[in-house]
Amino acid sequence: MSSEIPLGRGRAMTEDEMRQFLQEPHFAFVSTLQEDGAPYVNPLWFEHRDGLFLIVTKPTAQVCQNLRRDPRTMLAIASPTPPYRRVLVQGRAEEIEEDWIPIGERMVRRYVGPEGMKYLRATSQLPRVIFAIHPVKMTSWNGGGIDRSFFEPAIWHPVATRG
Repeated sequence: MSSEIPLGRGRAMTEDEMRQFLQEPHFAFVSTLQEDGAPYVNPLWFEHRDGLFLIVTKPTAQVCQNLRRDPRTMLAIASPTPPYRRVLVQGRAEEIEEDWIPIGERMVRRYVGPEGMKYLRATSQLPRVIFAIHPVKMTSWNGGGIDRSFFEPAIWHPVATRG
């Protein structure tokens, strides 16, 4: 068997590539644990700010209930079109007190465009909950070449904590 890889080996994203990718309108598939230990995954909009991943949800949503009970979470953020780039984040959620409207406005512009502001205005008086996901470790793939995990385990990079 030849050691040559015709498409080349894939690699992790550079810091600049990751920063750019996380500004694009990709869903974060947020994984939590239900009370019985079963996994629960919900695709959500997110904002990457100051090294944190912010999500806005509703107090009665299952993802909110799960994170309030157990803050451990995993985010899978992936491009739905080639190149199939991805960022995986293991982290801990913290419920924060912050006005959700400015975050919501930025998310609407990013994911939907100005036409989405009508929905935001119509629901602005309804309760929301903001979680800041503090990354513990992360890994990524730039979508080029053959995924390196065919040849070796993914490399998870610890994320320095703030504080």
